[in-house]
Amino acid sequence: MLLPLLVSAAATADTSDHELAQRLKLSLWQRGVLECGADGCGASSAEFPRLAATWLSQQHLPIVRLRGGADGCGGTSCEPPSASLDALRAELGEEFAAALDQNEADHADDCAASCESFYCGPGAQLPAGAAEARSHSMGSDFADAFKFPLDLIRVTASPLIPPDEAEAAVAVANEEGMSSNEYASGKYKLGGDWVKKMPRTRAWFQLAFGRRRLGCDRRLCTPPAFAGRFNSRLESLIFPTIAALFPEIVSSASVLRAHSVAILKYNSSHPRTDVHVDDGSRATESHAVHKLGPRDAGILAMTLALSPRANYTGGGTFFEHLGEGSVLPMEQGHCTFRPGSVRHGGHPVTAGERYILGAFLLIEDRVEHVRRLQNQGRAARGRGDLARARRLFKWALKLNPRCATCLKNWAEAITAQASGGPLSPALADAAEEKLRRSLALLPEDSDAWYSLGRVLSERGNREGAVEAYRRSLAITSDDADACFNLAVLVGDGGDASEEIALLRRALSAKPDHGQAWGNLGVALASAGDLDAAEEPFHNAVRFDPSAKNWINLARLHQAKGRAPQAKAAMAEAQALGGARQS
Repeated sequence: MLLPLLVSAAATADTSDHELAQRLKLSLWQRGVLECGADGCGASSAEFPRLAATWLSQQHLPIVRLRGGADGCGGTSCEPPSASLDALRAELGEEFAAALDQNEADHADDCAASCESFYCGPGAQLPAGAAEARSHSMGSDFADAFKFPLDLIRVTASPLIPPDEAEAAVAVANEEGMSSNEYASGKYKLGGDWVKKMPRTRAWFQLAFGRRRLGCDRRLCTPPAFAGRFNSRLESLIFPTIAALFPEIVSSASVLRAHSVAILKYNSSHPRTDVHVDDGSRATESHAVHKLGPRDAGILAMTLALSPRANYTGGGTFFEHLGEGSVLPMEQGHCTFRPGSVRHGGHPVTAGERYILGAFLLIEDRVEHVRRLQNQGRAARGRGDLARARRLFKWALKLNPRCATCLKNWAEAITAQASGGPLSPALADAAEEKLRRSLALLPEDSDAWYSLGRVLSERGNREGAVEAYRRSLAITSDDADACFNLAVLVGDGGDASEEIALLRRALSAKPDHGQAWGNLGVALASAGDLDAAEEPFHNAVRFDPSAKNWINLARLHQAKGRAPQAKAAMAEAQALGGARQS
């Protein structure tokens, strides 16, 4: 039995009750028993008797989960020890060694750049109880260092900043034009901007989070109320709190670096982010300002709520392994800390406005070689150097064989080989194999199911593609592209009713999806409902003024006896190279 073994280990290795409680949580979690619910669970050694009793009653259950829930970093660490890297340098050769050297140089540059904008240095001694936080179960990068995938999402038990300071921070950022900016975040768009691009907001952040020397007069940079009550929190509270919450990964507060910091705005027109990890490949819930460059993201991430929950409807962060319905509760002034590799997303804001401050944190004495190799690979893929991109993704997977995003990126580099043409059978086989391996690691990865659907569709496997898209939508229900692609397949299969429903679902998620409007118009017109097809055809040319959509609109006008409008629409199509129609 596990319990006597644990007790015996405690007796021989002086293991604390807290450590035993954590081991029991892992064993229960692997058997599908969720000891940490929506409100989290504590990490007190007082839990041990209750957990032990629960385990004794549930030990017969089969293990249904391996370590995971993040980027496939399960029972193995994402980042190998230095001795392993030395061996891999010798095994994989000079090009691999040069890529690691580049990672280390980039890491050093990023850390130095962080110190130019934000506080770097030793943290203050925290008062007793200052680092108290609720814990939520998850998985993570550096899994061996974090020990196992439980209790690594931390939400502060009390606010880090008072409401008036949060409101003032939003006001300063809005005065600098933050809310008028719009950036892509995966499949969605958000408002927001980098703190370092907003001088007054940056000055507020420096005052608030610990940078002592300001580049402008304090009265001009930020409201005076900030200076007296909210001084040096990065030095005095934030970094020491993180070091206390993650002692396995953070050796001291002095090694933490606030690398990338942004203020983001969510509303009904810019409602959410999709599910992702903070690996630098896209904008994120905690940092969704634009499509991130190859050297953004970090080991740890933080999200500070700047708006009261009463100010908006919907919204909030959810973590994929807990389910899309499990939104993390966080009131104004509270902060969430977590590893950057946890798959998460933003629930849509349907009314009001939600503001957050998000930051990626680097750790000066830990180089994230897996993430940085992937970022080098994405950069190579963007340059069209697909062979090098595939090598870099392969090397990242060599360092962490359970890296799901490594496999997905590798598959994308393979499919890009076709340069717009059809995939060869060998390349299609390779891409499908990588995606299925990725899904074996993360079965609830909606993006991987979507990518698999595209590959299977291109291979002519309609049934398999339909199933893949359905699996993707079962996880992320408002993915407009997955709805559209599935609609095309079911429409080709003769199910016009589901095709129309899926196209409407796609347009609900993305109202400016011109192709979806065009296909909806065709589907309705084909069903004989010309009146219902009117709006879709007009919206199609509004959002996607292609020759095809103008021709369809011309045909609608013709069918409804509007010859002048039909002639005008056909002229638009011909100007775009569309075929002449009689």
